Amino acid sequence: MTEAINQPAPLSKIPLMIGGAGEKKTLRMVAQYADESNLTCTTEEIPRKLEVLAAHCERLGRDRSEIKVTKLVNMAIAPTYEMAVESMAAYAALHGWPEEVVELFKPQIVHGDPSSVGEQVQAMIDAGLDGITLNLVTLGHDTDAIALAAETLSPLIP
Repeated sequence: MTEAINQPAPLSKIPLMIGGAGEKKTLRMVAQYADESNLTCTTEEIPRKLEVLAAHCERLGRDRSEIKVTKLVNMAIAPTYEMAVESMAAYAALHGWPEEVVELFKPQIVHGDPSSVGEQVQAMIDAGLDGITLNLVTLGHDTDAIALAAETLSPLIP
């Protein structure tokens, strides 16, 4: 695009976020260009990814603390574990996914009641994240799930 008009101009700099977890290219590009990194990895992999990012920053002469690091989290939260699992199943059915797909992806989705979800997210924060990018696995715009997620997660995120 040439001669694009951006008026009114943003009030402040728009941060650049790069998502992914590739250690050779993606995290190097985060260190070189990004204001934020949105990891796509398991909780267990977070410390390693942060070490790699710090090493890239050091090589490039950048302060690692300048980069906010979050993780993409798919979540099904409900008042009970059973209700959260039902929500995931309904979401899968809406998309035409067979039950085997739900079982395959269940370990990759933070799910359960508020206490269980809180523990899972706290483990991510304890591993070094600054926050999470949340994708609720719900049917449509489920305001109850949104409110429950906000109530559960707000005290955990620094």
